Amino acid sequence: MKLKSIISFSLLLSLCNASKAQQIFTISQFTQHNFIFNPAAAGASDQASVGATYRKMWAGIDGGPQTTILYFDKYFDKKNTGLAVVLYDDKTGPTSRTGGQVNLSYSVDMQQGRRLMFGLAGTLMQYKLDKQMLSAYIPNDPLLAASENTVKGDAAAGIYYKSPGINLGFSVQQLVQAKFNYIKTNNNPEGKLYRHFYFTGSYNWKVDEDNVVVPNAMVQYQPNAPVYYSAGIRLEHKDMFWVGGNYHHQQSYSLFAGLKIDKTVALGYAYDQYSSPLSVFDDGSGAHEISLRYFFKK
Repeated sequence: MKLKSIISFSLLLSLCNASKAQQIFTISQFTQHNFIFNPAAAGASDQASVGATYRKMWAGIDGGPQTTILYFDKYFDKKNTGLAVVLYDDKTGPTSRTGGQVNLSYSVDMQQGRRLMFGLAGTLMQYKLDKQMLSAYIPNDPLLAASENTVKGDAAAGIYYKSPGINLGFSVQQLVQAKFNYIKTNNNPEGKLYRHFYFTGSYNWKVDEDNVVVPNAMVQYQPNAPVYYSAGIRLEHKDMFWVGGNYHHQQSYSLFAGLKIDKTVALGYAYDQYSSPLSVFDDGSGAHEISLRYFFKK
């Protein structure tokens, strides 16, 4: 068995057992899609949009994570309410998560373009195992005796402060911590969805009439896992294009750029380079992310 297969499937097992692994996908350009991780940010952009993001991690490794996200986001001014619908398919080797989330937010108007937003979300997810693929690498794994898929519901909640300058958010995903119940023995840990806590912040610094610099950061906490944080900066020019980069603590850096056509169609690309753990063993440590978003004119 190749070393890269050993590494990737060892990580997959941690996902299957839902122990200390991160269970929710990540994206590089998170500040432009806050509503994916925080239901309170639904409608925060004020301009209705529909879009898609595709991300492939560890590009040189068979079975590396692949994530496809489809979404819709809209704010209803007269109701002070935001709505976002997020659908996703997240695959890693013999495991896959397919689901959706409906976010609802309510805003308290604080005048001068400032809003305090509260959000709740309901989620539904199908977790699937490809037993044929798993058995080829670990023929005696207890998961082979479990069902191939399970469907679970969960919830999320958050709060978001929006202003022309600073934007701050806090959210909790997988609030209920639904249990998988794949393996029902005393010798195996019970898998479940663990709560993920997100803290986000950004600042819109208007350098001049044409350019805005956006420093940003995200801190993610999950029980029994190291605290993860990402910080970076983005330059936006005339609402026409953007460039930027982020540093991911002890893991990687990302560079990204995008173009907005006629203020309606936005195309974006991001590249991540991972410094650990895979780059030590394999040349397939990069990640590529492509996004397409259409903004409806008011």
